[in-house]
Amino acid sequence: MLSKLRNSSKNTFTKVILGSLLTFLILSFAVWGTEDLVGIGKRKTTVASVGQLDVSAKEFLSLYSRQTEEIRKLLGTSLNIDKGRQFGYVDRALSSLINRALFNNQAMDLGLSVSDVNVRDRIIKDDSFKDDLGQFSELIFRQLISESGYSEDTYVEGTRQDLARDQMVETIRSSFMLPKIISSSIGEYNLEERSVDYITIKSEKQNFAKPSQASIKAYYEKNKEEFKTKELRDVETLLLDANEFAKKTTVTDDEIKLLYEERKESLIKPERRYLKQILVSDFNKAKSISNKLQNRKKDFAKIAQDLASQNEEDIDLGWNTRDELPEDIVEKVFLLKKNTISEPIESSFGFHIFQTIDIEERKELSYKDVEKNFRNELLIEKAKDSVYELQDEIEDSLSGGETLKEISEKLEVQLIVGKSLDSKGFNSDGSINEEFQDERILRAVFNQKENEEGNLIDIDKDNGLAVSIVKKIYPPKVMSFDQAELKVRKTLINKSKYENALLKAKEIKEKINNGQKIEKIAKEYNLKIKGVPPFNRIQPDTSELPLPLISKIFKAKINKAVTHSILEDEIIVAEVAEIINAYGNDQEGLKSFIKRIEDDMSVDLLSQFSEILRKKYKISINDDVINQLN
Repeated sequence: MLSKLRNSSKNTFTKVILGSLLTFLILSFAVWGTEDLVGIGKRKTTVASVGQLDVSAKEFLSLYSRQTEEIRKLLGTSLNIDKGRQFGYVDRALSSLINRALFNNQAMDLGLSVSDVNVRDRIIKDDSFKDDLGQFSELIFRQLISESGYSEDTYVEGTRQDLARDQMVETIRSSFMLPKIISSSIGEYNLEERSVDYITIKSEKQNFAKPSQASIKAYYEKNKEEFKTKELRDVETLLLDANEFAKKTTVTDDEIKLLYEERKESLIKPERRYLKQILVSDFNKAKSISNKLQNRKKDFAKIAQDLASQNEEDIDLGWNTRDELPEDIVEKVFLLKKNTISEPIESSFGFHIFQTIDIEERKELSYKDVEKNFRNELLIEKAKDSVYELQDEIEDSLSGGETLKEISEKLEVQLIVGKSLDSKGFNSDGSINEEFQDERILRAVFNQKENEEGNLIDIDKDNGLAVSIVKKIYPPKVMSFDQAELKVRKTLINKSKYENALLKAKEIKEKINNGQKIEKIAKEYNLKIKGVPPFNRIQPDTSELPLPLISKIFKAKINKAVTHSILEDEIIVAEVAEIINAYGNDQEGLKSFIKRIEDDMSVDLLSQFSEILRKKYKISINDDVINQLN
């Protein structure tokens, strides 16, 4: 088959719209996986049927394995199908393959075809089939597809169908383009930046009107539901803390040495470097920055801010091993000496200027280095085993009618008692109950009924178990006036302070809007001014201001003020100091942003088209086959 394709290179390409290989890679490889190029024909074992096509168990397992690879690395084991369902990976893989089959069905129905020459080009450009010299190897090609369980003819025809699908998909993607007047308006609207000066007026610092006894009484009568006691509970909790069990546990030197030998290969700390970087898109700009830094190393952060608008968080890469850096720059970076500045280093992200802050050489940890940590680890593991060995005994004892106190005495484990405890771990007098600060215990306790046998729960970073019994529940109730008086008084004082803060904020806002300088106003009211660097509608989180206030800021005119209350604690008065056209004459930047908008919308369009295809083609899923794949 491949020889036939080779001989047909002079044939004309069928007159259909063929999208770029890059687009195909983005859509097909990212969504459906690299191995999805093959295996399109009918299979004996299928996990799903979609229109005229089947999704094979082999295709499913291939994609599922790739999608769960990161989980496998973390857990040290593969996810079976049952676990995969819990994590959503089964549905994700199946949905991806069904989407692929839907588009293939549509391409077939439209009669889209691809010439031999284009199929041939696709195959010979595939890096998987290239030798050490970067040339296509027919031997490698045949070997790989044979190992994958496919014939040459099947693979070639599968590739042909994938290319046909690509034509259709790219036609859909490329058909979407916003009218210029709309796209420009969207770009300018979203990328417009504003800088802000603001004043914060705190309620707690304001004067207040002293409430009369009559006003306190009247407010209480009108708002009794505000003044309820918290629900309180009397609780007993049995604790099986592995850290306590570890104190009674021993570990031998031989056990530690055995663990060391098992992990010896992983006890190598690779060479790593503490890096800072400035990243720009233009080489000349990068070269200029590098030259300046060569002369003034201490100004790295300042130059990053001034010349690249990058703050400390942007430039600080922290500690990095070779594996944590892009392949195209790692060798150059690791040639840098300590406290040196690099020349511009190009990568797929742009041009980097690095500063090497510190270097840690490769180190293989010795037995002495890890002995203490390994001993503690083994002690905890043994202790945890002891804890979980008692689980059944505790459950049997509770079922047999023993109290937690009796069980604690029998097993010599800790019993903690809480009297009139609230859901936050406070006693009724407002003091902290130090013994009830584990959120999991508190959550379990306040989900139990009175005198209900509690379930064993994990505690202390899963280093132990706990079981609780609620002895008595004290429901919330309205306080008497005597009980609530101080709280009512405080409420009225806080309301008075807040009202005065509102009045002050209104005065300041009016003065700004009438043309007074915010600096003069701040001095008059003995308040501090804070400035906020420019931010736009796309990334408002770059500002320290709350989102509702930011929304008001983008509706205000320059040198005008807006206000926003944060609960009743403080009020912010913000003046729009500057309105900036973010791109100015940088039309390329604007075009790039518009392209991103169009790409996002085209993805949405493809998603909608996929939903249409799901209604057009019959889809049946074979759960029995999927379940057997365990």
